[in-house]
Amino acid sequence: MRAGYAGLMPEAPFIPVIPAGGSGTRLWPLSRRDRPKFLLDLTGEGRSLLQLTLDRLAPLADRPPIVVTGRAHAAAVREQLGDHEASGAVRVLAEPSARNSMPAIALAAALVEREEPDAVIGAFAADHLIKDEAAFARAVTAARDAAELGLLVTLGITPTCPSTAFGYIQAAGASADDAPADDAPADDAPADAALAGRLRAVGVEPVARFVEKPDRERAEEFIAAGMRWNAGMFVVRANVLLDELAAQIPALAAGVREIAAAHGTDEAQQVLERVWPTMTAIAIDHALAEPLAAQGRVAMVPAEFGWDDVGDFAALARRLRDREGRVLRGEDGTEVHVVGSASVDAHASRATVYGATDRHIALLGLQGVSIVDTEDALLVLADEQAQALQHLVDRLDAQGLDRLR
Repeated sequence: MRAGYAGLMPEAPFIPVIPAGGSGTRLWPLSRRDRPKFLLDLTGEGRSLLQLTLDRLAPLADRPPIVVTGRAHAAAVREQLGDHEASGAVRVLAEPSARNSMPAIALAAALVEREEPDAVIGAFAADHLIKDEAAFARAVTAARDAAELGLLVTLGITPTCPSTAFGYIQAAGASADDAPADDAPADDAPADAALAGRLRAVGVEPVARFVEKPDRERAEEFIAAGMRWNAGMFVVRANVLLDELAAQIPALAAGVREIAAAHGTDEAQQVLERVWPTMTAIAIDHALAEPLAAQGRVAMVPAEFGWDDVGDFAALARRLRDREGRVLRGEDGTEVHVVGSASVDAHASRATVYGATDRHIALLGLQGVSIVDTEDALLVLADEQAQALQHLVDRLDAQGLDRLR
């Protein structure tokens, strides 16, 4: 029995939901439309990001985790999960088309609600990395307990820098002097003060608001005010998610419940094909997290477990520096991390090389770069410009190079 809050309802089963979508354009040419980021072994450990995600969530689950992926990637997902799906240790749902995170998570929630209405689900992206898995497990357990109180619970990551790549979370109760000003001022206290006290007693905080990705100056203000990164991790009862979604976007909640009701019947595929295209394409942050925070219905577990969304090559290079692997070092200051079987030599260089071709790669006097060598494309990128890579990828179509996407 897990330690929880005094007076909680009996523990509900916990079911992880893993949305596996997106293309990871800032990791091109490793990540492609037919080989997205979550299917890749980016760290050289012999496990894809999807497999690593399942590895860390399976021990926390009371029922088989649910992976929701696009139809185009379903076969590759099933191949990677192998015996896990065959043995019933994981379930794979294939959505007909990408509709952002809310429909994918809601579909899984609707299937769970049909089978076990009080079950708690936790949505965790398939393409993130976690360094301290024990700390992650503790944070998920705290979130699970708070979710049994009927709240939407998120994990708020301790920032390591004033990043402009992530959204931020402001806890309720911040003083007016500390809280950054905004066009939409935060409500300082949730509707139920007693609930807020119970949450804070065990280290879970009520949330005042979610804030979109800021510029550098605002990010520095957010960190000074104690705000946390929004990693897009949410834990909630399945029926609470759908009831709250019904209040915000009624057609979306009704649609996934209709699909779930037909699941396993002869009409299942027909209902899915008819209803899915009508789903509102929206992220869970906008559909639920933001409006519920304004109502005092969101809580946050402050978390520090070495999270990274591996959003670009600069982030990946930082991750690789923390891991054991193939590294070339020299008295001339060389430090080159190599992922793959590429033949590499370097002098006076600090870089990361990703490659498995037959080409020999030689580096001289390069600092802070990532080199990606694939069979059909070569990328040489200054890590400080990593976020701008999408501009090059977006130009491939106009250059008649759509085959490389």
